Amino acid sequence: MAQTYQGYFQEDGRFVSDNDILVALPIKRRAIVVIFDDEIKITKAQKQRKAFEEFNRAVSQAEPLGSEFDEIINQGINLPKEMNL
Repeated sequence: MAQTYQGYFQEDGRFVSDNDILVALPIKRRAIVVIFDDEIKITKAQKQRKAFEEFNRAVSQAEPLGSEFDEIINQGINLPKEMNL
């Protein structure tokens, strides 16, 4: 039995179907891949999902904060009402 999925490949090589279903490619199965010329438009939700995944990846790779950070937080922090950023 053949299954057909429509979607696009992301920069990292992952395939994303149009209805956001994770498509697991079975091993040792014959496949036909057709690449079209038209470029897919990325939705706002898909951009947000990508940003969230990148954020999670960065947070998981960050080093833990030391005890000095806990001491500063325990002292309290007062921020001015207006800040020049």
